[in-house]
Amino acid sequence: MAAIVEMKDVVKDYPLGNTVVHALRDVDLNIEAGEFATIAGPSGSGKTTILNLIGCIDVATSGLVRIAGSETVKMNDKQLTDLRLHTIGFIFQSFNLIGVLNSPGRPRVIAV
Repeated sequence: MAAIVEMKDVVKDYPLGNTVVHALRDVDLNIEAGEFATIAGPSGSGKTTILNLIGCIDVATSGLVRIAGSETVKMNDKQLTDLRLHTIGFIFQSFNLIGVLNSPGRPRVIAV
């Protein structure tokens, strides 16, 4: 099977004033097509950073991030949009729905 998500030697650093926050260091991850995976860990361990890279919301400082066989750093905005639209999906723990969307004429949105 082919990996739908592949990360190799991924590093992600964020500048914070005069210092650098090392959010990810040398991360390797392979998720095969059809495989169910979870990312778990304590607060500050890099879970959201990994999801942001997989979702093409952010780019790695270094290393390889490949989604569905394509290196995300080599993709243009349209290609990234198409990848997000047709390939990537997330199920969030908390929906953070906007109450204004529950107006007359719209379906009622309720988070349980």
